[in-house]
Amino acid sequence: MAMWMQSAGFKRYLTAVSVTLFSGLFIAGCGSGTPEGSGQKVNPAPVEVTGKSGGNGSEQASSVKKPASSSNNESPAQTAAGEVEGDEAAEKASRSVVDFPMPDLTLLSDAAFQRNAKMGRLVAKRRCILCHKIEGRGAILQPPLVQVSMRRLKRMLDYDEYLEQLQSGDPDRFTAGQKTFEAIRLEQDVLKSMRLWLKGYLKHPTFDNSQAKMPLQVLIPAEIEQLACYVIQLAVEGYQKGETPLED
Repeated sequence: MAMWMQSAGFKRYLTAVSVTLFSGLFIAGCGSGTPEGSGQKVNPAPVEVTGKSGGNGSEQASSVKKPASSSNNESPAQTAAGEVEGDEAAEKASRSVVDFPMPDLTLLSDAAFQRNAKMGRLVAKRRCILCHKIEGRGAILQPPLVQVSMRRLKRMLDYDEYLEQLQSGDPDRFTAGQKTFEAIRLEQDVLKSMRLWLKGYLKHPTFDNSQAKMPLQVLIPAEIEQLACYVIQLAVEGYQKGETPLED
């Protein structure tokens, strides 16, 4: 036995066993990157996001994105605001029907009326703007011209009743303008009767009302016709757009 342990075969056996044990210990120590049992926290290696799948090479999103905004993804507040705006638009669209029975508008399509209305707008911007706002510009001594015009159109619907009161309450004034008053009574077209009233008013503002505030205007007949057409058009457009007429 002693002779075998001293032999070359025994030495080779010892060498092989030593190498095997040392290799096992070295591999075990290197596998964790830190000595086993040292108590040090070991962080896993970071995983790189390539944005591609390893299976078929197709691209994939590497982060989560917000969905694109659309009309279908509205918040409750936005939806409520949209409903309010829709209600206001519907109210304006129906206001002319509910609050004011729009008369026959055939006169507005007449070519001569349209020409006069265009010229009347220019006259109004020279003369009426001194007291009234027109299209947002002008003085504030009197209400905006569109509101005054709308009130006059509304009054023309029951103007016959007003004439009866005028005849009994101020017979001298009624007699002085009787020709104009009778023409207004006989005219069935509301817009044409308003044009007749405006002609009388622009000549003599107090012709049917001693309390009229507009001062006497120096206008030629053509300007009176033009202004009358413009005021009528302004009144109709005001109701169509849902403007607020001047209250009585």
